Amino acid sequence: MLKSRKKTTLHRPLESLLTVRARKVLSLAAEVASSRGHDRVTAGDLVEGLARLNDGVAVMTLRSLRIDVTRFRSAGADLSLITDLARQEAAGLGHRYIGTEHLLLGLIHEHPDVLNLQQARAQVIKVLRGNA
Repeated sequence: MLKSRKKTTLHRPLESLLTVRARKVLSLAAEVASSRGHDRVTAGDLVEGLARLNDGVAVMTLRSLRIDVTRFRSAGADLSLITDLARQEAAGLGHRYIGTEHLLLGLIHEHPDVLNLQQARAQVIKVLRGNA
């Protein structure tokens, strides 16, 4: 029963699932895209939003792995793909929200050359538990 409830929760509208920091990152990403004259937000804009926020589980995870967020800047995937992947990552971790860590894991799906996905997931869990 609990597993079903979690699955249903992640099918709610994206805005209702986002943490405050994740919402701020997406807002910053939209500002970046707009300043570049783009009408859609890409993964590269999301990376810039993470860099500008410079806070949250995603940034703490990257710091603990000694990975600079700017290594993801060339990412060009559409934001809707990244948020879909973030939903999958959140569900896979048993979370009922989408935070910066899930957005990061979604980015890594599109940029496996920068960071191993399994390593990143393990580090996210450590950061969330306060072990990093």
